[in-house]
Amino acid sequence: MIPTVSSATSSNSTCATTHAQSLPDERVDDISEGAGDGTQAIMERPALVGTSWVKNIWYFALPSDHVKKGKTVSMQLLGDLILIGRKSDGSVFAMRDICPHQGAPLSFGEFDGKEVACPFHGWKFDSDGVCTDIPALCSDQQVNICKIKTRSYPCREADGNIWLYYGEPRAELPEIPRANGLDGLKYDQTVSRVIVPTHMDYAVVALIDPAHVPYVHKSWWWRNSKALKEKRKHYVPTGTGWTMVKHSPSKGSFIFKLLGDFMETEIAFRLPGCRTEYITLFGRTIVASMTTVTPIDENSCELNHTSYWTITGLKWFLKPIVNAIADEFLGQDLQIAQRQQIGLKFKPKLTMIVKDSGLPGSWYFQGKREWNNATEEGRPFVNPVKEKILRWMT
Repeated sequence: MIPTVSSATSSNSTCATTHAQSLPDERVDDISEGAGDGTQAIMERPALVGTSWVKNIWYFALPSDHVKKGKTVSMQLLGDLILIGRKSDGSVFAMRDICPHQGAPLSFGEFDGKEVACPFHGWKFDSDGVCTDIPALCSDQQVNICKIKTRSYPCREADGNIWLYYGEPRAELPEIPRANGLDGLKYDQTVSRVIVPTHMDYAVVALIDPAHVPYVHKSWWWRNSKALKEKRKHYVPTGTGWTMVKHSPSKGSFIFKLLGDFMETEIAFRLPGCRTEYITLFGRTIVASMTTVTPIDENSCELNHTSYWTITGLKWFLKPIVNAIADEFLGQDLQIAQRQQIGLKFKPKLTMIVKDSGLPGSWYFQGKREWNNATEEGRPFVNPVKEKILRWMT
């Protein structure tokens, strides 16, 4: 469900004390702060949910160790077929995995660590997607082959993962979202992945929605919905999103109950769809995570969860345990997304949550629109998030 603000109700109506109201369509309303009394009001209605992506920004592609030297990987992401490769010098590159000659995927051709050859006619392309050779040309047949190109994508590595830039070419690109709490520390990592059959808007809102946790993520070792407690969290604007200020973690598992008094956690979100968290024990980061949403097309997206731990040398032991936990959580997210799609295909009029757990969802849509407008207009991004204490039952 997409959190947002609903139309105001009359003060003498029996619905005035509820936290939600049906809207005439599935639009997401922006939220502005009331006059200090906790009320919230509609500012304006942006575009419909599920009709656009955040542009001119970095998206998670895949873990770095999935692409070896001299090898390439073909992926369907961002509405395109993309080839990601690692050259002999170790650098990564990305281009459209479609030959501009007759449309054959370049990934079926040979890669010599520097250039990719099309499997159909042997046309070669460098890592910038520029044609360097057409074998069928005779020596006296002059063609400016450098003008033949397949689209290339800026591609970089950070925190053991590969990121793609989606948008217009720019002299200065934005920062790549980073896994927090790991500076100066050695760590091991593993990544779990699931494909979610929904537009990334729905996946992102679920990612940052705290109210669904006791209902969707139920495990014998974690928590349930039978003992809800009020949570109060301090949010501050940061970068292209916000940070939930460092606090003691919820004691929803045996480990947290045992060590919770000595632990702290910090959670953050950055556009386009990146949630990070790290947990410290006696002031030192012991685990961190980064969960990202990358669109495949308009109707599906990838959810990648990268787990980091700073107790190195035990990857053989910790990796299967961490993967099992992450796979269970992602599987639960996938299941509810599949069930959600059963209802969404009938285009229902949605009942939107107003406060307080739904506010991050509204921040996402406000930030998404502001980022797209700012980059198109060539002006600085103005973070719409305001510092606030949010309360909800979980």
